[in-house]
Parts: sequence; C-alpha cells; structure tokens
Amino acid sequence: MEQKEREKRRESLVAGLVGAFLGSLLGMACIIVVSQLGYVASLCGVVMAVCTLKGYELLGGALSRKGAAAAGIITVVMTYVAYQIDCAIQVAVAAEVDVFLAFRNMGMLLKEGYLDTGAYWGGLVLLYLFTLLGAAPLIIAALRGDTEPGMPPEAVRVKVAEEAPSTCQYYPAHPTWMRTLRLSVFLPLLAVVLVIFLPLALALSGNSSALPVIASLVGGLAGMIGMCAAAFVLAGPSDAFRWIFVRRDGVLWRVQLNMLNMVDTYRFTQQRIRMSDVRWDKLTEGEQAQAKASIERAIRVLCTEGVLPGSALSRVVQCLPEPRLESENKWAWKISYQTQTPGVPPERGGRRVLQVAKAYPGLAPAVGTVPPEGPAPGRWGFGVAAVLLMVLLTAGGYMLGVALEKSGGTESGRPVRWTEPEITTQYQSMGVTFHLPGALVWTEEGSFADPETGMVYTVTVELGATEEMAVDALTEPIGEYRLRPDFDSFSFAYTNTDQDLVKLATKDRLSCLHNLITIRFTDGSTVESGVALAQDLFSTLVRVEVSGGSQVDEETMEHIVLYILEGMEFTGPTEENYQEMYHLGQEEGYTLVGIALVPTPYEEDPFLRVPLPYGGEVTYLEDGGVLAQAHGLRIQARACWSPEGPQAIVEEAWAQVQAENRDLYQDGIFDSEYDAETDVATKQFSFWEGDEARISFLVAQPMRDEGRYRFMEVTYIPEEMDDDYPTLIQEFSHASDLYLPELEPF
Repeated sequence: MEQKEREKRRESLVAGLVGAFLGSLLGMACIIVVSQLGYVASLCGVVMAVCTLKGYELLGGALSRKGAAAAGIITVVMTYVAYQIDCAIQVAVAAEVDVFLAFRNMGMLLKEGYLDTGAYWGGLVLLYLFTLLGAAPLIIAALRGDTEPGMPPEAVRVKVAEEAPSTCQYYPAHPTWMRTLRLSVFLPLLAVVLVIFLPLALALSGNSSALPVIASLVGGLAGMIGMCAAAFVLAGPSDAFRWIFVRRDGVLWRVQLNMLNMVDTYRFTQQRIRMSDVRWDKLTEGEQAQAKASIERAIRVLCTEGVLPGSALSRVVQCLPEPRLESENKWAWKISYQTQTPGVPPERGGRRVLQVAKAYPGLAPAVGTVPPEGPAPGRWGFGVAAVLLMVLLTAGGYMLGVALEKSGGTESGRPVRWTEPEITTQYQSMGVTFHLPGALVWTEEGSFADPETGMVYTVTVELGATEEMAVDALTEPIGEYRLRPDFDSFSFAYTNTDQDLVKLATKDRLSCLHNLITIRFTDGSTVESGVALAQDLFSTLVRVEVSGGSQVDEETMEHIVLYILEGMEFTGPTEENYQEMYHLGQEEGYTLVGIALVPTPYEEDPFLRVPLPYGGEVTYLEDGGVLAQAHGLRIQARACWSPEGPQAIVEEAWAQVQAENRDLYQDGIFDSEYDAETDVATKQFSFWEGDEARISFLVAQPMRDEGRYRFMEVTYIPEEMDDDYPTLIQEFSHASDLYLPELEPF
C-alpha cells in the first residue's frame, strides 16, 4: 500500500486531450439540453469547465500547467461551439429550416440584423463567465500542485535514523481564533448576492430593456466572481484547523489531518467522509493519541525509507526545514523553507513560500516570530468595499448597456414614444377608434394618405383572432414585399425576448400584445407595420401599416406606428357598428361557428352574443334579431325578456309560427318541454318549405339575470347538409350550451 503511494503519477498529454474532448462533449450536451428545456443555460458553463478539465485529469493521469492550458483551450472552443449549436437550433425551430443550414449561416444572420446582437453576445459572455467560475478552482489547483514537494534534508533523515525516538511538540489550531476573520469576509458576500439580484428584478418586472439588464448582470457577475476570489484569499488563514504543526528535534512539520486520516495505514478516527474535515478539537483523547502516533510513524517513514518526491505521504506530512520569516500581518506569517531533491546539493536547493495562520497557540514558526496570544481581528473594511464595488460594477454595466443601446442605431427594447401631433384624423372600425397623425384624406384603395408627406396609412381590424393569427399578420409583409426586386432586409422591434408579441397598454388602458416590423428597400425607403392583439371579449386584432414618405426616417416611422397602436380606444359595439362585429369564433376554437351581437333592452348590458353557423349570408332583422344559414343549419336568434319564464317565450314564438301560415306537418308537432334545473324551454315541430321538409326547435335559454333570455329557432335544412355539417352540429352544441341531435338528410 505504502509502496503504491510512493509511485509518482505520470501525465499523458495525448490521453489527456482525448479525455478533455470527451468531457467537453458532456458539457456541450448539458448546455444544449438545458437551454432547449427553457432554463438558463449559462449556468452550465460550470459543468463544461469541470467536465473538460476532469476529463483531461482522468485519462491524462494528472492535471499539470501544460494540461490545464490545453484543456482550457478545448473548453473555450467547445463552449463557443455549444452556444452556436444552441442558437442554431432556436433559429431552425423559429424559421422551420434545417439545423445545419442555420448553424452555417449564424454569422450572416448576425451581420444582417436577423438576430439581436446584444442578446447574442450577452448570452455568450454570461456562458463564458460561468465557465471561468467552474475552471478557476481546478486550474489554480493545477498551478499550485505542479511543483513536487521536496524531501526532508539529508541531515534530518540521518538524525532521525541514528537517534532514539524523541518527544514531539504539537501545535493544533485554536477553534475560535479565526472565527471573526471568517465572518467579516464571508458575511458581506450575502449583500453582494443581493446586489446582483437588482438587475434580475428589473428583467422580471419588464420595466427595462434587455441590453442594459444584460450588461448590468455581466458587471455584477464579474464583480461577484472577483469578490469571491478575494474573499477566499483573505479568509485563507481561517482554514488553519485543517493542519496541525509538529516540531520534532527542532524541525518543523505541517500535517494535513483530513488527508492523513484517509490513508488506511495511518487512520486515527472514523470520520472518513471527505465533506467533513477532521478537526483536532473534535477528536477524543484516544483519537488524539492515535493521531500523534500516526504522525510520528509517518515522519519516521519519510526520513528513513526511500519515499519518492511527490508521493501522497510527502504531500500530507510536509517537512519545513530552516524556516525563515519573509513578512507578516495581523492574521498570518509568510515564511519560506528549504526544499531539497535527492541527488541535488543542499546549496542548490530552492526555497518555497508558505503562509502560516496566527491561529496556533504557542507556535513561533521561524526566528523573529512571536507566538499569537489571542483571536485575530476581522476584515470588516472588505465587506464595505465589496458592496460598494458591486454597486459600481452593476450600475456601470447598466449605464454602459444604455449607452450601447442608444448608439446602436436600432433599439432592441421598447421604442421611444413619438410626440403627439397637433392635428389628427379620427377613424373608427369595428369598435376601435384610431387617431392617425395629420390631416389625412381617404383614398380609393381603402387607405389614408397625407398630402404633405406622401405617407400612406392602412388600418385593418379583425375580430376573434388568436396569437398565432397575430404573428402571421405580423410576418405577412415579409412574404408580400420580399418578391420585389428592390427588397433589402427586415427586422423586428423586439428581439430580446422569447415571446413573439410583447405587452402594450393602450390609451384606454386595455392590455394588448404587439410587435413591429420594419421592411427596408435598396433605395433607402421603408415600410413599417405593427400588429396589436387586444385581450378583450372579442380578441380584436389590429394591423397598422405606414409606407411612403421618403422624407421620414425609419425611426420616426416606427414611432408613428407605435403612437397609433398606443392611442387606440376600444369603444366596443354600438348601435352603429354592432352589425360589423360578426366574425368566426376562432378565439374560442371554432371553425364553423360565427359570433354575432344582437341588441338588448338592458342599458347595463346592451348587446348579447349569439352563435351562428358560419359560411353563409347573415341578415339582421327589424325586430333586433339575426338570421344565418350554412351547412344545413339555419339559426334565428334575438334577446327576450319575460317575467313569466321561458315557457311564455316559446309559446309566443309558436303562436307567431302559426300566424305565418307555415305548411305545418301535424304529426311532427310535439308539446313544449321545460327543464326546471336549467330553466330552458323547448318545442319541436316540422313543416314544409315548398317540396322540402324542415324540422325546427324553438329554444329559450336564460341569461345571467332573472327574466332575461336568449331565444333561438334552430331549423335543419337537409338538402344543404354537407361534409362540414357533423362538425357544425358539435361546435354549435358547445357554443350554445344545447344538445342538438345530428339528423340524417331525409
């Protein structure tokens, strides 16, 4: 066992490079998978660094300075490749193209402005920062451990071999003398973490554009990494409990308790878990006695046997011959000691520097040092400096991001509001009022034109839209204008977000989802288009397009479109426009059912929504009702009021049917039915229209308030029943909250 511990591990560069590459593949998979799951992939930079460096160490046998440099290069390259692949996958999904095609054209997409450069480089910087965070400890350990510890000088080995065992003096660390130092250094790091949460809060609140937030995060993360590194350096003496100093025959030794206890032949306690360090003050008297015996035996082995430099035992039990004081402060001494390699004369041996904490009562490690007499003071000034530096870096990063955003030409966040003009043209369509800038004139093409600037405004309104329809309307100009020979490029106003549409509050405080797109042409002209999907009862979709006006720059046109969208007023249905608001009920998932409005006699609720078969002509009746017929079904609906209940409404409707002198089929007339649980009354009857038979249902359904009902006459038209008829019956039953039988044509 001990012979194996003396063997020096050899490093294989080629095997290490293979291990580093294999490890980087694991890191790459982690970055891509986590990002595609929708989480922050930057954190996986730590995994990339650890996997690459550990892969080199496992297959290469050791991680030297040369190995750390080679593995570091692989880490940098593979991190960039992983980030490119991740971005290419996102582009491929969004554009519906091949991943390899997207990967090959990433440079072109960035250059042409199809990808937001701020978000792209910000994400890459964050990924590299976390990669550095994972690589730093391993690289530092490699740099420190690349030099083999020296053997005890020849004089020490001879003396131990010739003389009888002598009594050793032990200097364990005091358990509380470095507690104040540890608290004063690490406690302020909590405040540092809180500072970095400020830009995260800004990002989550949506009150700031993305580029300043990313720059603020980069500054904060850089400061946090620097503060953590400084904290570990300043708090180094607080780890004094890990070692015990031993003086034997005038020679000073340093023993790492935890590592010595892991060697089977020197174990002195059952505290074998690596995450739990062995502390001298936590050992029992018996364990302390066993530890002393193990330490003395290890010293004898190192001095009397041929233990090679760099062995595990020589690293754990370290000889410090001829210590000399180099410098000191309130918390530690910095001493140097002689190192000697077998076969090298003592006068040619080097000296190594070591920091010794002032935490060992009675220990004076070198000539000119005085043993400590009490606890070391804290470093409270570090906490104040750390918080101030974090605030400066975070705020500086934010201001830098704002400056870059302003100087970038195209804003990646919310465009600046356009100043409201003195003269506006008001336009109403389907319950939406628009305020268009300038004194505009209506054109035959259905647009508004500004005689002074030559700008043309086109406004369309559609009801019952979905987010998918809004995105299609946003991207529609790309296909429309891309066929023109003078087409140049296009870009969206909001690119630093995972959502295609972002929130917008209109003049009347209605919440909408919107985005803008700019179409550019080779002659310098542009077309600006914007869509807004209102989150209202009708799911109103508005599209505004501004073109022409060679004297108006791109930024101004973008602000004009945003001004129009922000100034919208959703007045809703009125006596003048409610008939225009009939639309296909796509917002509710229907493909064959339309939604119409009919007036009611109630002031607080003046209109009633009624489902109708969609696809045929719609007629609004003089009595306030509406009539529609399509796919073998005819519906006539209106709003009714009756204090006597729905039975009275149905009986009144039946009397009207009889008064119309319809050709009734007497055997097809059934008694009225009433369901008290649902407060619904129905009556079925049959009649002839010319030579065609009809089956109808009279239905009265309750509205929200007592006495208010929706009346419908549902009539089957057998000769018009087509392939869409079964789907229409299902959708209409769902939309009307009725069960309609699917009658076969007869």
